Parts: sequence; C-alpha cells; structure tokens
Amino acid sequence: MSELHIMFKEMGITHAQMIVLRIIQNNENMHLKEIATILGTSSSAATQIVNGLVKKGYLVRKRNQLDRRILKLALTDKALAQIASIKSKSFSDLYALFDALSDTELIQYRELSAKITGDNFEETAIRKDKDLC
Repeated sequence: MSELHIMFKEMGITHAQMIVLRIIQNNENMHLKEIATILGTSSSAATQIVNGLVKKGYLVRKRNQLDRRILKLALTDKALAQIASIKSKSFSDLYALFDALSDTELIQYRELSAKITGDNFEETAIRKDKDLC
C-alpha cells in the first residue's frame, strides 16, 4: 500500500473521494453532473461519493438563494487542511527522490523529460518572462 493510500485511509476517505475534493478545489462552481462526467461514473454514484464527504465534514452543500435548484459544493477548512497536508507530504517525497541526483543528473533528467513530452523548458521560460513584461 502506497503512502498516499495510507494517508487516505487515515483521513477515512477513498481515492475517488480525494479526486472529488481536488476537482472541487480547482473548479469551485462545478455541478455534480460535471463531477460524475470527470469521474466516468453515474450521477447517483457521484452523489454517493459527495454524500460521504459531506458526512465526514470535508464538503458542505450550499444552495443558490436565487435559484434553489442550483447546488454548490464547497470545501470545508478541514478538507483544505488535509489537502495541504497531502500536498506537502507529496512534495517532500519528491524532493527526497531528487536529492539522490547530482546537478548533472538533474539536468539530464530535465532534458530527457522534455524530449519524451516534447516540451521545451527554455522556450516556456522565455515565454513566461515575456508575459511578465
């Protein structure tokens, strides 16, 4: 069992529930049907996942005051803290992996990754610099 799955177990959530939390974190105005589409599941299955998260205190449902049919899902402070903790742990693990590489090996890794993905890090950095000006 991976460390990530151990963290999910400690939180009392499934991998699918964590995905839903991340979806809502990145798309605050997403409807349940859209979440179901992203998960590749039915609306009723997505509803069950959301219900579990509400019950555990990770999500709250908010009704639109102008249109009561519209339901918005929002992360609670508890969810935000858990997501931040998982993110921090994930970055720590990545840093530990890359610490084993020398500067030369890191450059080689970056170049190989760029070759595989077709991404040019230098061009991207230049574009970002121009966008800032």
